[in-house]
Amino acid sequence: MTTRTQTTFVRVFATASLGLFAGLACAQPEYDFVHFDYPGAGEVVLSDINDHGVACGRIGMNSGLELGFVWSQATGITIVPVYKPQGLNNSRLVVGLGDVYSVGIGQLWEPSGLPGTYGPPTFGDADDTGVVVGAISTSSGSDSNGVSYIPYIWDAVNGARTLPIPNARGLVKINNTGGAIGWLYNSSTNDGFYADVNTGAYTVLASIFPSNLGIGPVRASGINDLGQIVGSRASAAYPIQRYGYIYSPGTGFQMLPFPGVGYHQAVTPVSINNAGTVVGTLSTEFATQHVFVYSAANGLRDLWNNHTIIAGMPTGYRLHYAAKINNQGWIAGWGYTASFHQTSFVLKPRVVACPADFDADGTVDFFDYDAFVNCFEGLFCPQGKTADFDADGTVDFFDYDAFVIAFEAGC
Repeated sequence: MTTRTQTTFVRVFATASLGLFAGLACAQPEYDFVHFDYPGAGEVVLSDINDHGVACGRIGMNSGLELGFVWSQATGITIVPVYKPQGLNNSRLVVGLGDVYSVGIGQLWEPSGLPGTYGPPTFGDADDTGVVVGAISTSSGSDSNGVSYIPYIWDAVNGARTLPIPNARGLVKINNTGGAIGWLYNSSTNDGFYADVNTGAYTVLASIFPSNLGIGPVRASGINDLGQIVGSRASAAYPIQRYGYIYSPGTGFQMLPFPGVGYHQAVTPVSINNAGTVVGTLSTEFATQHVFVYSAANGLRDLWNNHTIIAGMPTGYRLHYAAKINNQGWIAGWGYTASFHQTSFVLKPRVVACPADFDADGTVDFFDYDAFVNCFEGLFCPQGKTADFDADGTVDFFDYDAFVIAFEAGC
């Protein structure tokens, strides 16, 4: 049992140690870098990754041939009969240009058009029930600006259908609650909207976006299962060039922070997971595109060649585009080697054990010392923590001594 003399000593010692130990940071990397390429490839472009760590994308061979693939860390790259894969669900249903393919059962579908449409549909995503979304043309001629397209929805049970939304040209993403995002007008204006594919109800994002921020279309690029949407809008007020946003149905729009000195003040989100973590792209003042990750806890961080938080990234490798962050926090995209060869990557979050980070805020500092002392005295312990630091079944001064050693070591 801890005595009053012991706890008084601990409190005094902890206070006296503030100047010595404050600010020891957990400097361990947060992600492991997983790199993949393909023999004879000129480029390997990853487009999506599901919650089981299975990714899809396309390979441009040096011979001119283009291949679709799926990838996992366990099996590597597997070629699939899908042209330009864009998305896949947690059941490994892969979608691309005109093709829907089940990796699990080896079945390929080539869904038919709708009355008055021409050519194959272009698919962007699939939910976990097998509902696939995309676009299809209503013109038999050339349409480089995409003004003749309409939304296209398909599943193996119900077949093909559309959504009668005025000026809607297609759907790009769908979540697992029937919410989808798409675009209006044409491929250059590209104004975003949200739609419920089950009811047909929709909202044009520009109609609810803060009127004092930016000009032109409000683009939508990603949606999670909570209905949160990410996207961007151009600015009319230099030096701000593009606002990046998170839209939440209950709270409205949140603008993401800008990157600061050395960058264009422009943020372009691409994907958001169910934890609210966002990935996307930034641009430096020299117009070099970088990848960022944003979370409420850590703010906006540049990952381009960040060896501080990414372990195993080859020297000279640059992350150029993040296509997706899944619900396990894996970030998937593509970049360039030091020799300018385009390959793909996955960043896998590490589970970092840092016992001295007693309040679990990512930094070892005096707040951890104070939290341990409070717990040691029996006043309050952070969630999931105990003062039995050496795990011998007893809270005593040996626990305090073990914590001090861990605190001095940092992480």
